[in-house]
Amino acid sequence: MPRPLGSRPCVPLLADARLHRVVVPALLLFTAFRAVTSLRSDSVTFDEPFHLVAGVNAWRNADYRLSPDHPPLGRMWAALPVLFMHYNWPGPDNEAWQDARTAQFAVEWLFELNDGQRLVVAGRYMMVVLLLATCLTVYATARTLFGPVAGLLALVLAALSPTLLAHGRLITTDMPITLGTALTLLTFSLLLRRAAWPRLLAAVLALAATSLAKFSWPLVVPALGVMAVWAVLGRRPIEVPTGQRSAARTAPHEPMRMLTRRRDRAALVLGVSLFLGLAVWAGIWTGYRWHVTILAPLTPDADPTAIAQLKRAKDVVINDWQIALRNPDGTPRPLAPFLQWVARTRLLPEGYLFGLARTLFLVGQHEAYLMGAYSDTGWRSYFPIAFALKTPLATQLLLAAGIVALVLRRARSRDPVLLAGLIVFAAIYGGYAINGRVNIGHRHLLPLYPVFFVLASACAVWLSHRVGRWLVGAAFVWLLGAQLWIHPHYLAYFNELSGGPSRGYRFLVDSNIDWGQDLLRLAAYARAHPAEPIKLAYFGSALPTKYLNCTALPSFFGFEPSAALTAGTYITSVTQLVGAYDVEVRPDFWSVRARQTFGQFAEIAAQRPPPDETPDRRKQREQIVQEYDALRPKRLIARLRDRQPDDRVGYSMLVYRLTDADVEELTRP
Repeated sequence: MPRPLGSRPCVPLLADARLHRVVVPALLLFTAFRAVTSLRSDSVTFDEPFHLVAGVNAWRNADYRLSPDHPPLGRMWAALPVLFMHYNWPGPDNEAWQDARTAQFAVEWLFELNDGQRLVVAGRYMMVVLLLATCLTVYATARTLFGPVAGLLALVLAALSPTLLAHGRLITTDMPITLGTALTLLTFSLLLRRAAWPRLLAAVLALAATSLAKFSWPLVVPALGVMAVWAVLGRRPIEVPTGQRSAARTAPHEPMRMLTRRRDRAALVLGVSLFLGLAVWAGIWTGYRWHVTILAPLTPDADPTAIAQLKRAKDVVINDWQIALRNPDGTPRPLAPFLQWVARTRLLPEGYLFGLARTLFLVGQHEAYLMGAYSDTGWRSYFPIAFALKTPLATQLLLAAGIVALVLRRARSRDPVLLAGLIVFAAIYGGYAINGRVNIGHRHLLPLYPVFFVLASACAVWLSHRVGRWLVGAAFVWLLGAQLWIHPHYLAYFNELSGGPSRGYRFLVDSNIDWGQDLLRLAAYARAHPAEPIKLAYFGSALPTKYLNCTALPSFFGFEPSAALTAGTYITSVTQLVGAYDVEVRPDFWSVRARQTFGQFAEIAAQRPPPDETPDRRKQREQIVQEYDALRPKRLIARLRDRQPDDRVGYSMLVYRLTDADVEELTRP
């Protein structure tokens, strides 16, 4: 019979507790060092302003109108250090605030009233804490399942993961949900082994925090259900405290009794499940500070101006509610009646329900880019391709080796309930991602990576063979080399299958490679080339002019001043270059007919207006000239796609040095 993994250490040294006491903290320090040094070199990325401003607003005002499509816990965690820093906050008469225009308000707050880079960096340090906690959770889970050697291997995989390093240091909800789901699965499995109060408290806190991390948290519930059923129907008894003190003072635990009958285990599991459900409900209310409404209530002495401002904000929220709950044809969305009933009965805070409705509304409306193709509905192949290209090949090989060890029963789990929970969660979450329409970033697979690392750690069984030790060791050396090579450009990591990060944008864009992280590097480039006028097409929410002197080409969020199409240094983010969110930059837009129309516009724009031009003709001509002026820089960007760049800033920005003749050629029909 095959020897199960953990019955005897494959490599005794790796199982030594003294080695773990040294290596585990060292790996965590190594991870923290790389995270901190890289986060300081990245400029503010696309989603960070929205999350940070929402977190500060929740602390300051107990108000949840800003970016409501995420629960508040992760944002409030990131905003904690900002509360102890000096910063300016707009007054209540700010129109963007009153109308809950999050993007505009966040840019004004971060970049016009404050030093946005300084505030965001402070918040990023808090996310590094969650990154380290995730690494520890991976270690504890693999150790629980397969023993100390596997725990160490899983920790190395997590510590050397470009994916975790990329998003574990940014202010988003991706790392909170990743930690929350991994910790929930681990603590619930431990609770189903020994139903002691400390373990119940740990499971309660983990699940309650997860429910406040991201609205995708219910995807972990089926896994918990499978674990609960397995604990009831399986043969393993559940330990419960007897409530009596041990006679021996040196006893490490209070006396326990074993629940061997299924009826007793079912009663316990049912009681625990109900308690966890109640804890989630109370946790959600606590996260919204037990406020029923999404807007902060007025104080008793509020003046008429404040009352009028609140009424205006309520009108905006009511309108947004109607948009989120109804289809374009006016029919209610599937969950709309249920959400409205829950809101009326006040079972959950309005902010939570509104955020959930907004999330369901936005999920089906994302444009997507994949390998030169564009879609409004996404592809089932998107996330498998993203995983294959964005995950180090060494990690993929170790994962395959771990799965083979489990299938062949060379490696056996010490906790089949936990293993079942991990596999079910991976299947449910992976299926949801593949069949969903939000194809905007590999980061949405982040909650699966702790599961992958744990399953990969089963490859420790192969260390019992010399060839296995060499192959596993070579894979980890390969992984270390790839990780050190990409530092500090973790967002842009692509493996060898894609040709590396310099070619990554040919396959995927957006947060996969280009999330606005290279403005600081562009500022350094501008200082090194002071004679070059920078004309920038930028994909991001930060204000580029707060980092360097530049003018604006068509960007995702417009900024001023607009660039004159003359000789200069044209720099474009790769997301703008491929036209992921701009139809008029895409190659298929510039058909023969479109080029002919553009040529006609050019002729009209070049002509002098006739002296007897009627008002209607003048208005028509001015409109054509305006459209021509808007299309001309987009025509240029579309043509740059086929031109070899002269330089590169990071991996997200391409540099083209153009003469007046080049500009004229690139903007021709």
